[in-house]
Amino acid sequence: MNINKLNKYIGQVMRNFPNVDSVIITDTDAIVRYYFSSYRNVSRVTANEIMGKHIFTFYPELNEENSYILKCIKTGKAYLNYEQELTDINGNTLRSLCSTVPIHDNGELVAIAELSTYPDKSVEEKNKRIEVAELFKLEKASNTLDDIITVNPCLMEIKEHIKADSLSDAPVLVYGKTGTGKELVVNAIHKCSQRANGPFIVQNCAAIPSTLLESILFGNVKGSFTGAENSIGLFELANKGTLFLDEINSMEIEAQAKILRAIEEKKIRRIGDKKTTDIDVRIIAATNEDPIECIKKKTMREDLYYRLSVIRYDIPPLKDRKEDIPLLMEHFREMYNEKFGKNIREFSNEVKTVFLRYDWPGNVRELKNVIEAAYHMNFGLTIELENIPRHIAERMDIERIALENLSSMTLSELVEEFEKEIIKRKFIMNDHKLSQTARDLSISKQSLHYKLKKYDLL
Repeated sequence: MNINKLNKYIGQVMRNFPNVDSVIITDTDAIVRYYFSSYRNVSRVTANEIMGKHIFTFYPELNEENSYILKCIKTGKAYLNYEQELTDINGNTLRSLCSTVPIHDNGELVAIAELSTYPDKSVEEKNKRIEVAELFKLEKASNTLDDIITVNPCLMEIKEHIKADSLSDAPVLVYGKTGTGKELVVNAIHKCSQRANGPFIVQNCAAIPSTLLESILFGNVKGSFTGAENSIGLFELANKGTLFLDEINSMEIEAQAKILRAIEEKKIRRIGDKKTTDIDVRIIAATNEDPIECIKKKTMREDLYYRLSVIRYDIPPLKDRKEDIPLLMEHFREMYNEKFGKNIREFSNEVKTVFLRYDWPGNVRELKNVIEAAYHMNFGLTIELENIPRHIAERMDIERIALENLSSMTLSELVEEFEKEIIKRKFIMNDHKLSQTARDLSISKQSLHYKLKKYDLL
């Protein structure tokens, strides 16, 4: 499992369930990738003992029939508020109240989180509790308008509107296909607003089961359901700041009605509570499907759409803003040079042509990932066609593009291009050793050095 994604989900789980006593996160092979317990004297398990091991290794009593983690992997469903008593390989027996929930990324099951509370905690152990809030901090909006790299008229207009609307507290709806950069726009909206110094809370509505979403958003009081403790919801956490609800079209219609009521009344009620709490929160929502189509398909309430779209920004797909591709290529080249300690200086003309002709169904995110993949395949100074992932090549007539680029060159330019390619390949093959490369090419070191400088290969 990608470590950056794992860290994101760990933080998300711990923020959404701040009052649980322990968390185990496994991958889809039931290998433990994260473990946290706030009562070390109760669990007597350390992260080093369990991390990287199959869950059955540490709990020998578990099997495919009685393990809720395995059930969750097989079904993709959440299992809530069940009692479990397990004995670990050290002989420690522990009774707990558990919920096991699936974690999805773009619709794909990527991890399982098992959340437990210990009903047998003593007062002494309660005093020794390690607060989750001490370990995880709320997210901060880190992107500004300057991070939206564009010369596209539509996006330039959006940037101007964000500046002009900086004093507004009106709800915002952002629509854009996956990978277009909705998060950048939302970050910039918060950073430009009067709430820039307040909390910025992010919740992907598709990542959490609908059965848990309401308690995550509004919180709950002790005793409202089995094992429930007092828990603050995201609306209260976002007070005086911004709450970003991503993929809001994935939220259950019933929950959408409660969101609408909270926005209009500026009050929320925790699950099981009799009193309401005033909130001062700006709502930004995003959808990766056309909101009008979502209304037609009844995945978004019409009244919620009109309430959210007081300000609406539509992010164009990359295929409709191809003038931005050269800018983005340079941005990612500089970023990955720094990240990977490389000195790649350019993209070949063929690569530029392919990138400008390709439709980029995954948008800016796909372009970024393709360039990162090219870095892992390249050990020279130029990103070449052979460095580009195969799925791009399969969709494009690479040979025709290469010939088109060559057909516009004079004979002397073709000869120079051929010579440059031969020298570059030999130089790389010899691990940039001047003497060996000169011997292989049967030219002097002085002549090779001149040509390397001429073709900007040093």
